[in-house]
Amino acid sequence: MRTIESLERRRKIIALIILALGSIFILYPVAGMLCNSFSSKTVIKTVPASLIPIEGKQVSVPNYGTPGKKYFLYNVEVNGQKRQLAYVDKEDKMWKYVNPDNPSEFYLLPPATPDMRVRTVKFNWPNYSEALKKSPFPRYILNTLFILIIATVGAVLSATLVAYGFARFKFKGRNTLFILLLSTMMLPSQVTLIPSFVMYNWLGWYNTYLPLTVPAFFACSAMNVFLVRQFMMGLPLELDEAAKIDGCGPLRILWSVIVPQAKPVLLTIGLNTAIFWWNDYYYALIYIQDKMKYTVSLGLQSFNALYFNNSGLMAAATIMMMIPPVIIFFAFQKYFIQGTVISGVKG
Repeated sequence: MRTIESLERRRKIIALIILALGSIFILYPVAGMLCNSFSSKTVIKTVPASLIPIEGKQVSVPNYGTPGKKYFLYNVEVNGQKRQLAYVDKEDKMWKYVNPDNPSEFYLLPPATPDMRVRTVKFNWPNYSEALKKSPFPRYILNTLFILIIATVGAVLSATLVAYGFARFKFKGRNTLFILLLSTMMLPSQVTLIPSFVMYNWLGWYNTYLPLTVPAFFACSAMNVFLVRQFMMGLPLELDEAAKIDGCGPLRILWSVIVPQAKPVLLTIGLNTAIFWWNDYYYALIYIQDKMKYTVSLGLQSFNALYFNNSGLMAAATIMMMIPPVIIFFAFQKYFIQGTVISGVKG
C-alpha cells in the first residue's frame, strides 16, 4: 500500500515539475515583452536579452551646454583610476569628458566603447500613455467590441438552434447532414476566401463590418455546433417530455429547459468566439480598408509599422491589447473548462 502511495506521489511530483518547466517556457516570452514595454530607445541591448530594461545613465552638467541637456556617463580610466565622466563633445579624434560634479574638470581621451557606458535600471512608464496618444487605440477597441459582441451573439444563437435540431429531433438524413456539417471543418478557410470576397463585394459589403458579423448568424462554425450538440445529447429526453406535458412548445423547451442546463458549453463557445474576433487579423485585413474602422489587430500592425524602431512603444501597445482577453479567460475559466470537458464526453 505504501509502495503504491509513494509511486503516486512521485508521479505527481514529476507532473508538477514538467508543468513548472512548461510554464517557464511559455511565460518567459510574455515576461520579456512586459519588461520591454518599460524600455526606451536608449535601452542597452544585451546578449542574452535582459528582462530588466537597462539604459545608459545620463546626468546634467551644471553651467555647460544647453540647459537641461543630459549626457551619458562612461567608466573612463584617468591616470590609472576608473572615473565616471560625462561625454559632452568631440574634438578631432578625441572625446571630451567632464566631471559632472566639477564642470571645470575635463579630459580629452580616446572614444569610449559601448560596454564602458555606466548602466542603470530605468522603467519608462510613460510608454503606455504615449502609445495611446500616438494611435487611436480607443477607437480600435470600440470597433473590435462592436464586431465581437454581434459575432458572439450570432454564433451562440445559431449554434444553439442548429445543435438543438440535430440533438432533439429525429428526421430523415439527420446523421448525413451532421456529418456533412462536420466535414466543413476540414475545408481550409483559404479555399472559400475568393468566392466569399466576390459575393460580399457584389452585395456592397466591402469595407463594412457585415462580412465579419452576418455569417455568425448562420452557424458558420461546425465546432460550435458539435460542442453544443454533444452536450444536448447528454441531457435526458424525459426533460422534454415533462415540459411537453406542461404545454411547452419546442422553442419554449429550448429556452426554459435546455439553455439553463447548457450554460457552461454556451459560455465556452461564446468565449472562443470573443477571443477569436479580438485577435482576428486575417478577415479584418481582407474586408476593412478605412483606417477609422480598423480593429485592434489591424491597429497594432499599423502602429508597429510606424514605430518599428521603438520596441518599448510596440511592446506597451501589445501588452494593453492583450489584457482584455486574458481577464475574460481567467474570469470564466471555470465554465470554459467545464463546458469543453462535458461536451467532449457526453452523448
